Amino acid sequence: MPQNVITLPPTIVTPGQPLPRPLGPLSGAGVIARPLRWDGTIPANHEMDAFFSKRGIRNEQYTISIIVTTSSTQRNIDQSYIDFLPFLPADVDAEISAGVGDYPFSELEKSTIEKNVVDSLISQRAAELAKSNEGAHAFFGRHALAVDIKKNAVDFLNIFQTRRDLGSPLDVYKSWEASVTAAYRAKILEEKIRILTERSVSLSHTIAAAQAREDARIAAETESTRLAVEAAEHARLAAETAEQARVAAEAEAKRVADEQTLLAAEAEARRVAAEAAEQARMEAEAEAQVQRDADEHARVTAEAQALEAGKTLKLQEAATPQLGAVAGVISVTAGSGLFLDATIQAAIEILTALAGTAVSATTAVGIGTLLYSPSLGNGELPGRMLDLPARVLMPDLPDAFNDVAATGGTIDMPYRIYGDRSKYSVVATQAEGGFSPRVPVRALTLDPVANAYTFTTSDTPPITLTLPIAAPGNSSTTTVAQPVETPAYAGITLEPIEVKAEPLPGTSQMDIRDAIYVYPLNSGLPPVYVVFNSPYDGATTRGEHSGRMYDPEKAGGPTQNLDWTTASVTQDGIDLVKLHTGRFGASDANTIMIDRLEKILRGELVVTDTDKRFYTHELRELERYRALGVADGVQGNVWNNAHTAALEDYRINENRDFLYTEAAQSAGDRQDHADALRGL
Repeated sequence: MPQNVITLPPTIVTPGQPLPRPLGPLSGAGVIARPLRWDGTIPANHEMDAFFSKRGIRNEQYTISIIVTTSSTQRNIDQSYIDFLPFLPADVDAEISAGVGDYPFSELEKSTIEKNVVDSLISQRAAELAKSNEGAHAFFGRHALAVDIKKNAVDFLNIFQTRRDLGSPLDVYKSWEASVTAAYRAKILEEKIRILTERSVSLSHTIAAAQAREDARIAAETESTRLAVEAAEHARLAAETAEQARVAAEAEAKRVADEQTLLAAEAEARRVAAEAAEQARMEAEAEAQVQRDADEHARVTAEAQALEAGKTLKLQEAATPQLGAVAGVISVTAGSGLFLDATIQAAIEILTALAGTAVSATTAVGIGTLLYSPSLGNGELPGRMLDLPARVLMPDLPDAFNDVAATGGTIDMPYRIYGDRSKYSVVATQAEGGFSPRVPVRALTLDPVANAYTFTTSDTPPITLTLPIAAPGNSSTTTVAQPVETPAYAGITLEPIEVKAEPLPGTSQMDIRDAIYVYPLNSGLPPVYVVFNSPYDGATTRGEHSGRMYDPEKAGGPTQNLDWTTASVTQDGIDLVKLHTGRFGASDANTIMIDRLEKILRGELVVTDTDKRFYTHELRELERYRALGVADGVQGNVWNNAHTAALEDYRINENRDFLYTEAAQSAGDRQDHADALRGL
């Protein structure tokens, strides 16, 4: 190119009119900001590209052309920015409207949604602003608009001519152009954020005012509703008062009419009642006679049955020790961590270790504690017996057991079991001194009628030991296949205890009532060791009339000669009977008898001998409880002595002179059965 020739810069083409705005953003806070309508992008210019692609464009001869070109380009971008600013508020409004949408919102709802849209746009534009500012610093390392246009062109020239590491001349120009464009875009974003921020503040005030108006509207509606409800309630109460007055007037009129009718009917009723009372008296007298005859018959029948059943102890043959009573098998505490048979074996081991020592003759090892249910308070404590396989106490049993039993002989046992009211203990036997080793051996016999093995003791009165059995379905002999399960008795529980040696209280040889019972040879069942004991400590005297064992020294005074036949039922007496029987808990039998006493007092029943015996006996028993110092309402531990002494006072034997009617006895039996099923 000839010297002194100046190459003119290429023609600069400015951006045209803005493109149509794209579709609006989503409504609410989730609005997505649209791209700015103006982004300062210079349309493609092939002449400009060719200019900066010339060979030697970095030479000094192009200095002026480069400065003029870049200055003109920035001025055009600046002018485009200035021309766009007046349209910016309308553009912001359009974007907000598109975000809010055209829905029938209330003022408060619309203002709230609009503020959410505005705040969302501010957040998005702020992110875009950060990105644009980053681009504005990309070329110079400072903001592209930090200096005026002329200084910017000179700084560009210096970088353009000296920094060949930035790429081709065209690449350097394009980088500068992008940085300047980003700078103007940042200015537009700053202005838009300012407009949006002002709008957000304004909307906050609008929302507050709208909320206040909405609160006032709701309060007014609430008050209006309250007044309407109050007026309706006043109207209802007035109507209700009027209706009540009408009903009262009708009731009064009816009362007067009914009173007249009643007066006329009372005379007739009195006449009919007198006739009915006389008829009832005659029927009651007849019923009482029938009841007396039935009581006498039942007394005679029950006396024989009670004498037998009351002395019968039922057991089931078991491979482990078990405790029994007249009512059934007594349970051993579950979950105690100790089994009764294991406890007995541990006791035997301790006694074996003590053999030959100075204390062995007077030492016992406890194996189980008896726990009594509160439900036994007003009732007979059953006689008990502990049975276990004989091999537990004597592993090497002789073969001639049945021969010994046939002659009613004895066998020497190394250990025996002693029981009192509260505990069972294992004791070692000795040939001389201490407890004798001799234990009676008795034969059990098969009773085909009762379907059981039985043995009756020679005690007075005798005790019958019964072991129910089940015969095979196709058996052709009387040999049994297996024992039958005996019902459980829930009144007493035997709890195994930790075994340890302890001194045995002064006890004579006769205090142990035990025996070995042998089944017939063809039964296939092993011998069983049984020890009997009484449930009442100190009950060594048999009542002359009652036949019961008791301790007269602890019965609340000596017995007297009283007469129950002359008793008269009074309200005070009934109250005392209730007071006394109440200490023992709920009793269906007592409830029936007390109900009879109350009907007798009202003249609805004729008193029977059974009623008189129950009434006088309970009152006398209460006197003895008080004499013993047992407070009213307290069950105490004196029932057997006080009960038996009260029977002696009136010369009553419960087996023939009943204290309870048949209905009361049946109710008591049902209650006892239900309690047993519940485990009480």
